[in-house]
Amino acid sequence: MDFNQMLTLNMGSYTRQFPLTNTFGNVYPVLDDRLLCGLFRIQDNEQVLDIGGGANPFRRANVVTEPFLAHNAHRSGLGVNKSFQYVECFAECLPFADQSFDFVISRQVFEHTESPRDACEEMMRVGKRGFIETPQKIYELLLGPNPSHNWFVTLRQDTLVFERRMFIRHPLRHLSLSAVPSSIEMQALAHWEFKNLSNVQYYWESRIKYDVIDHEGGFDYSNPDHAAQSHLDVALCSLRLGGFYLPQREADAQEAVRLKPDWALARNTLGVIQWKLGKTEEARKQFEAARQLDSRDEYRHNAALAAGGEPIVVDFEDALEMDERFYAKYSKADHFDIIGYLFGAPG
Repeated sequence: MDFNQMLTLNMGSYTRQFPLTNTFGNVYPVLDDRLLCGLFRIQDNEQVLDIGGGANPFRRANVVTEPFLAHNAHRSGLGVNKSFQYVECFAECLPFADQSFDFVISRQVFEHTESPRDACEEMMRVGKRGFIETPQKIYELLLGPNPSHNWFVTLRQDTLVFERRMFIRHPLRHLSLSAVPSSIEMQALAHWEFKNLSNVQYYWESRIKYDVIDHEGGFDYSNPDHAAQSHLDVALCSLRLGGFYLPQREADAQEAVRLKPDWALARNTLGVIQWKLGKTEEARKQFEAARQLDSRDEYRHNAALAAGGEPIVVDFEDALEMDERFYAKYSKADHFDIIGYLFGAPG
């Protein structure tokens, strides 16, 4: 692979050039499919599979898999790209013949899976070589994981290590919701120039080396209560940190309401987001539903809100058992053990 080349990044008025290597190694420019095709030397006659390609599949993919085509909460509310051929299936059970693809790519998917072990085995079974990208464990611990991430991932030597997530609500309140979008330079660093620092990037041929560290009692996105709490956590943190990415956070709040329709806090949060997006009639319905479920003053205020008024954001006021166990591991008498939190085992 030829990493001795420069990438030109154009983000509106922000233009920058940087090499595909840095202090931490080679950078796979996963947001530039043209460059990726060249790096991976994908030939025109080769069959390419994108596992979990979502709304933005790899442009060279012949086939794209998605676990749910109709339901889009895991895609932040986005639809699928109808110009691609989709197959509805899970990464752990691919309906394809052995070695039927010359190249298999999966970006930001394996951290969502029920079983990364099965996903790795299936990827090797159907493909001859491929590429996996996931968020870096330390990046997610510091800035906050996607609501549906079951696993934190690191690369140790040449082995992918998957560790079960052991909290539901992010201890540091999803700093990425303000730290990254608030600065175009930060976006360029995190998503482009130092993508290999914020993410694990793993190219393989013939064999994926992996290890799975699981723990009982950890986060499980297939548990409706875990999923609802996690989606609402992101939505509330976004409101508290400046309201970035509100259309995506609306999808998170909607998913929390779908999973727990009698949860007044979820209804109110969805209403606040919709109000800020200018969807006043939809917001009023959610505010009224919250008021009927819980008569607290803030919900009554929002239900009676006049045009141009400012709705009240109500935050979590309870503690979750899983989170309390997790915090206790790092909460010392006079400080929070941030080093242990970021670099220790999550269990």
